[in-house]
Parts: sequence; structure tokens; C-alpha cells
Amino acid sequence: MQDLLSLLERIGPVFVDAFCVVDREGRIIEFNRHFSSLFPRSVARKLRGTECCQFLKLGICETGGCLADQCLESQAAVRFDEILATVEGLEGERCFIVSAVPLAVSDEDEPEGVLILLRDVSDLADVQRKYRASTEVEGRDRDKLEDELHRKVRELLETNTELNRVQTELSAFKKGILG
Repeated sequence: MQDLLSLLERIGPVFVDAFCVVDREGRIIEFNRHFSSLFPRSVARKLRGTECCQFLKLGICETGGCLADQCLESQAAVRFDEILATVEGLEGERCFIVSAVPLAVSDEDEPEGVLILLRDVSDLADVQRKYRASTEVEGRDRDKLEDELHRKVRELLETNTELNRVQTELSAFKKGILG
């Protein structure tokens, strides 16, 4: 496992996303600065050695069991899009794309831990949510305008029909007078 951690220490600084490594017991044994920056400083100082879900509670862990356990049991990579999570020390929920892969020296070896990658898409999810809400409002407004247009067209047709009736009566009246 130490070889894998050494490799992660070398390539970890170029990762754009937050990552952490948990051991078979679910304790955080390694992480990058992006991961620690997800938390307030008071929490970030305590991350190493804590359970992976102690300070970051992923929605998938609450509904389907621990992500690291799922990955270790299946011995396969897993990925979940737009998973809501609560972060210790922060208000509200964050939204993540979460990937996890078991870490083993070779394919024949039992995984010794799990690499968990987290991409915070909270801002993007908020923009999409606001866009959907805006689109729904505009759709309702468009439907109201269409209804108003149909009502006005009906009124116009009724007025035109009434005008034609009055013109016909007027013509008949003129013929009767001038006759």
C-alpha cells in the first residue's frame, strides 16, 4: 500500500479534483489539498485517521451503504453523479460527482484501500436548477400569453360576426327604405 500512496503523493498535486484514500477500515489515510479545502480549517486539521464519512456525509452512503465498502465488496470502480452531501462546519448541502476505485498492488491482490475522487459541481447544479426554474416560469408565461391571444382572437371573431350581422341588417333596412 505504501507504494500506491507514494505514487499518489507524486501525481496527486496535478489532480484537479479532491481525492482521499481510505483504508479497509474506512479511515482516511491520505488526501490532497483540494479535499482538505472542502472543509473549514478546524475540521481539515482533523481529517487524517478519521472515518471517511465523519466530516463528509455523502447521500449515497446513507442510502446504499458506505461508498468505500461498496467499492471493496465489488472490487470494481464505481461512479455516482450529482450526489448530495453535507460537509461538517458548512451550512447547506453540496453536490458532487463521486468516483471510487479499489487500490491493490496487482489485479490478483486483495484491495488495501479505496481512492475516492470528488468533483464539487454544486455551483453548476445550482445554475442548472435556476435555469430549469426559469424555463418553467417562461413556459407558464408563454402558455398564459397563448391563452390570452386565443381569447382575443375569439373576441375579434365574435365582434366581426356581429359586425357582419349588423351590416346585413343595415343593408336590408336600406333596401327597405330606398326600395
